[in-house]
Amino acid sequence: MAFMEFIKSDIFVRIVGFIGIVLTFIAFQSNKHKNIVLIKLTSEFIFGIQYLLVGAYTGCVLNVLGSVRNFTYLKLDEKGKSTHIAMFIFMAVFTVSAILTWDGWLSIFPLIGKLFSTAAYSMKNPRKIRFLNVPTAIMWVVYNVTFHMWEALFADSMSLVSVAIAIYRFDIKPYLAKKKERAENSAS
Repeated sequence: MAFMEFIKSDIFVRIVGFIGIVLTFIAFQSNKHKNIVLIKLTSEFIFGIQYLLVGAYTGCVLNVLGSVRNFTYLKLDEKGKSTHIAMFIFMAVFTVSAILTWDGWLSIFPLIGKLFSTAAYSMKNPRKIRFLNVPTAIMWVVYNVTFHMWEALFADSMSLVSVAIAIYRFDIKPYLAKKKERAENSAS
């Protein structure tokens, strides 16, 4: 009985959330599609557990399904197949799941977030994944505040910070370096 009490305890819920935070931050510091999706698969599953523990069922179901979606995308990628059909199927599944677990109007926020991330992770381009994860994180922030999911809120805030760092590292900095190089070459 002590084990079940620990699993339902606030401390355990917070530990689970902390693990999700770490994985969420790490995910966007990769510039490889496979790494981002694999790490997000794990973090979404972990947050699904945390949502379940606090009774936020829409968040739980959408995150567990997000893990299934990411696994499916990875397998399709390994076989060299397109993820576009799977993307539309998962968008429909997320929509139906959000309706079935409806917690009121707030359930629309994680749904919109999952629709954005479903489109994002279906793409091979890490840059597009990063940019589409901005509205994803914002939608989850609203849901997390409502359910007092402070670790998930922090994770989504860190996700935004991580995406901003990654956009600078992988998108802006190389662009500025090439621009500077072109300017130096044209000046000589």
